[in-house]
Amino acid sequence: MQLTKLSENEIKKINKLYKEKERTLTNTFLIEGPHLIKEAKELKLLIKAYTIDPNLEGVLISESDMKKICQTSSVVKTLGIAKIKENGPLTNKILALDRIQDPGNLGTLLRSAKAFGFDTILLNKGTVDIYNPKVIRSCQGAIFKLNIIHDDILNFMGNHQDYSYYGTDVRRGIDVTSLKKPTKFMLILGNEGQGVDSKILEKTTSNLYIKLDSTESLNVSVAGGILMYMLK
Repeated sequence: MQLTKLSENEIKKINKLYKEKERTLTNTFLIEGPHLIKEAKELKLLIKAYTIDPNLEGVLISESDMKKICQTSSVVKTLGIAKIKENGPLTNKILALDRIQDPGNLGTLLRSAKAFGFDTILLNKGTVDIYNPKVIRSCQGAIFKLNIIHDDILNFMGNHQDYSYYGTDVRRGIDVTSLKKPTKFMLILGNEGQGVDSKILEKTTSNLYIKLDSTESLNVSVAGGILMYMLK
């Protein structure tokens, strides 16, 4: 396989995709690693891939050029540009995220959502960009298998009254183990420091909490994983 030298223009074009504005404008995002490259290709979402390993998918480039287009501490073997998947139909179980800020938390929640059958994700305004490279790394391909919608949670609740809505509230919630699980519902998780917005909690069907043996609170991605497992 012949080595290709990246032009300065192509390097700039790729690096722009580390910014949310450019991802939104182009409807594309960056992916890293052969696993994600393979998944994107199978789903016909892969636009182009670059690699420093001739045995892997992509245009073969030098390690020095790869250093110019990847932002990880160690150089990745493959990097690709993928199309953002179009929205699909709403599913019976929805995970709504209200102002989640940490990319690692968001990525972990996406993995858990896929594992436990929450195949639609609603992102409220103020939540970290789901196509942030740190989110993509931590979600491990779940991004390609989920229906992602951007909407105001309160607006969605007003327009979809056929769903039950469950917020999370450690002070005034009910023990999740006592809930009779509905067939069509939304689980709402909130900001790492502030929780779910009080205006949302006022409109929910019920608010839930996880009974703990101590007073320590759980990280939102840990709590979300437990709740989704118990409601699967």
